[in-house]
Amino acid sequence: MWLYHGLYRIFLIIKAKLTKSELALVDEGDPDGIVSGALFKMRFPRGVVVTAYPPEIKSNYLIRAIRWDFVADLPCPGKARLRADHHLSNTPCAAVEFYDPNAPASALLALKALGLEENPTASKLVSLAVETDTAQITSQEAMDLEAAVKGADFKGKLHLIEVLAKKGVDALNDEKVKEYIERYRKNKSRTEEFAALLQPPPKEVIVFFKKDYKLSYRYLTILLEKSGADFTFILVPKGLFRYRVYAGAKPESSYNAASIVEPLGGGGHKFAAGATFRSISSAKALKKVLPLLKQALGRDSIDIIVVEDDGLKKTTLS
Repeated sequence: MWLYHGLYRIFLIIKAKLTKSELALVDEGDPDGIVSGALFKMRFPRGVVVTAYPPEIKSNYLIRAIRWDFVADLPCPGKARLRADHHLSNTPCAAVEFYDPNAPASALLALKALGLEENPTASKLVSLAVETDTAQITSQEAMDLEAAVKGADFKGKLHLIEVLAKKGVDALNDEKVKEYIERYRKNKSRTEEFAALLQPPPKEVIVFFKKDYKLSYRYLTILLEKSGADFTFILVPKGLFRYRVYAGAKPESSYNAASIVEPLGGGGHKFAAGATFRSISSAKALKKVLPLLKQALGRDSIDIIVVEDDGLKKTTLS
């Protein structure tokens, strides 16, 4: 899948260059990035949107070699004409920056950057992005948008960008988009069943999955925080020699999820952050994150919940 993703990304970049179309790079992982991509397509209907996850920006040579016309909700890849972002950990570097770490969503800045502030369809999409990115979802449309993004694969997310640009919120009634929503809802239900196994959670929850059970791990951090955890840290293998961290913290807590994952090449918000890094084994992956957890939590040893096929077990690492 990662190889196919990479090859398709190359195809999109070549397509943009051959057709002399505007080229955008947006965050693949959440509604904020996807809505920003849709805004770009509203402004430039012939434009080409490429998606990526934040950790790829530093490690992917192709992404850093390209000059992008528009970048949103991502670290600056090095060569960008226009960028919209609100992450404190992402240093501005584009020729024109719409950067505000106090903004509730990058899409709000993209709305201004692309001159769409008077467009009611665009403004409505941005309001949904703000709901999801601030974890203050109150509308059914925002719930469905988040489900669609989480339930779509990378080509599905490109389709979602296209239909959002053409139809606005009505895109949530698109048949393919409905499939993405239903896929995520099933995944969400499985995640809730797993979260029930961890009740009541300790104040600091560190979970290591021996394999990827295809749960909604970000949603799992939210569930654990709602049920009593102040800090969550989830480590999951993602493909060959790749590990993904999902870190979270209650807003009223003193923890900073973003600062913990930054040494791993990640970033995000104080209360929700992530990172992807390489390791040749699970033992070495744990060894890599252990010092960071000790420092962040002020502990000489760390209690970890290990998830395997035969169940959960607790272990202490020092």
